[in-house]
Amino acid sequence: MTAPTELCQLASTWAGSILPGGWMAEEKRDGWRALYMRGLDGKPRLYTRNGHPIEGTGHIVHRLGLLERVAGQPLVIDGEFQVDGTLDATKHWCERGWRHGGEAGLLYAFDVVPMVNWVRGGWEWPQERRKAWLQSLAAQVEADASLQWEWRPGSRGADEGREAVKVLPHGWAFGVHDVRDAACRVWGSGGEGIMLKDPAAPYLRNRNGAWQKVKRVEQFRRAA
Repeated sequence: MTAPTELCQLASTWAGSILPGGWMAEEKRDGWRALYMRGLDGKPRLYTRNGHPIEGTGHIVHRLGLLERVAGQPLVIDGEFQVDGTLDATKHWCERGWRHGGEAGLLYAFDVVPMVNWVRGGWEWPQERRKAWLQSLAAQVEADASLQWEWRPGSRGADEGREAVKVLPHGWAFGVHDVRDAACRVWGSGGEGIMLKDPAAPYLRNRNGAWQKVKRVEQFRRAA
């Protein structure tokens, strides 16, 4: 693995290329990039891509801790943190809203890396396999009744029925028309755009072309 330059993998901008085997395509949620991991004190927290703790997210941290327990090892879970479905509400909460107390937000999880590999700069498991593992961990937690009945210390059952973590679903794009259709569906519902991911690529803590964002209709002119 190359020496890491970031806390997480970052995307480049799509310029119209189509992979021979197709791209995995996810909605790009408009929030704050967030990483679940354990700090130097060993305690799990949610952090921004710049390493700042995101406060008022104990419900999310608890839920991701259950995935970590099922995995049997410390994890770094990558995703997008969003409050009330908007960037403005997310920004307000992260910067000052949490000071008034309580908890807010939902983490749209889209990747997972063992902590030991994250420290080394990345993980060679391909994107498609990592996503399948993340989905499997979430499904195992959901299916384990004993975990569902386990209240977070101090929560007094406040988490019951509350969605804290959602694994982002993905589709496939085998041509420019597929990319356009997926992006237009998201834009039509008021979303930011989509993220294209190379299903065979490893996770690397730098900016690279394995992830490519589609946020503007002008990008399709280059793909024509």
